[in-house]
Amino acid sequence: MKNLFAAALFVFLPVAAMADTQLERLENVAEQMSEAMFGAMVRMVEKEGGDPAPLLEAVPDSDWDADYREAGSCLLEKYVEASSTSAVDKMLDEMEAFIPKMAGIDLESLEADQDFLPEGVSEEYSMQVNSDCGMNELMMDRMENSGFMAAVMQAMAGQ
Repeated sequence: MKNLFAAALFVFLPVAAMADTQLERLENVAEQMSEAMFGAMVRMVEKEGGDPAPLLEAVPDSDWDADYREAGSCLLEKYVEASSTSAVDKMLDEMEAFIPKMAGIDLESLEADQDFLPEGVSEEYSMQVNSDCGMNELMMDRMENSGFMAAVMQAMAGQ
């Protein structure tokens, strides 16, 4: 019985460790990409002649909490189901490699360059997974609660 338990632990422990590693990687990448996106939105408003100060004051926290980790874990699980662990690892590799290129990038370029979906995951499926896992709601709530969404709308209306 002890040998069976040890064998099961040996088999399943690497899978659990890999999932944690993917989640930690996704968390790190998502936090950095969120910060870059907010920066790009501020630069866009400034470029259009708007006042960036209200946006800068309202930039939401990009750090993940338990709710974000739960949503991220859900997202990873669904991506792996639709593709594979190696495809999700490749997606994370590509996202990590893109982060240094994000400094100073404008919003249009940022959106155009973001095609990191793993093989087997369509954009439509990705959007559905983000919604189903609660990621969209969490992001929108944060932007609304910080006042960032209102500041963006006000800056855009003033142009």
